[in-house]
Amino acid sequence: MKKPLDDCERLPEIGGVLHLEHFNFEMLDHEIATIFFINGLGLTRDPYRRADENNMGVNVGMQQFHLPRRGRKTPPFYGEVGLVVPDIQLIRARLERLDRMHRFEGTAYQITAVGEKDLKLISPWGISMRLWQVGVLPFQRPLGLAYVDIPVKHGKTDELVVFYQELLKTPYRQERLNGETAAIFTVGPHQYLRFRERDLEDYNLYDFHVAYYVTNYNEVRDAAMKVGKLQGEGRGQVCFIEGPFDPVSGKSILKFQQEWRSVYHPDFMRPLVNRWPIISEPFFDQAEVVADIEEVPGLSYPA
Repeated sequence: MKKPLDDCERLPEIGGVLHLEHFNFEMLDHEIATIFFINGLGLTRDPYRRADENNMGVNVGMQQFHLPRRGRKTPPFYGEVGLVVPDIQLIRARLERLDRMHRFEGTAYQITAVGEKDLKLISPWGISMRLWQVGVLPFQRPLGLAYVDIPVKHGKTDELVVFYQELLKTPYRQERLNGETAAIFTVGPHQYLRFRERDLEDYNLYDFHVAYYVTNYNEVRDAAMKVGKLQGEGRGQVCFIEGPFDPVSGKSILKFQQEWRSVYHPDFMRPLVNRWPIISEPFFDQAEVVADIEEVPGLSYPA
């Protein structure tokens, strides 16, 4: 006998955006990036793409950070990047060890809140990040980029719905997050762009951008070209957009660059190297991390 339809499992619909591929921001050098992302967070530098001195790809499960060097400091970003990670306790011990070694001296780095299953911190470049222990948030894998929070002016979320839902066909919902009105758009399986209305003096998002794969690439690229929002020629199954815009009038909604890729792009579903579990590295610094975990009150690492 068939099960009633109401009893079927119902996961969130994906819509026209298949996968949030990367979050991009520029920096002066890659030394601090290596210390923070690789040694601290336990992520992995992509050995195949963006591996020269001009750019850096950092693998986060099936997603990435792109960190180009353009001779300028990282501009301010007033949102938050949310990551799902395999082991909060291990990352906390690694970061605190690096901090005691003064590796973040002179930067904006600090841990701002520690929960049982999450960790809030400010990266060395002043970008807020929140790390979530795997299993707390719905997510497909034990490591990945779950969301990017972008602050916007009050009333701006209604305009963004036209761009993301009508043009890109992304499901969305409106919620209150910590007292703020938020428009949450689905950009992959349990992956979200969360636009949060907030009072700020500066809403400029500078050269920050997000990249995602869309199912209707030709349609949306042509729509951007028609209203003058396409940057460059849009060749190679990838194009850059000035930011969310009204699909009819072309009026800019937000200065937040978008990178659209089609499923024919060579990086679609490209396997990424990830080195977890990092605790098994047979070097003295990993032994020190285990000792640090054992000495920090409230922290323990399973045998």
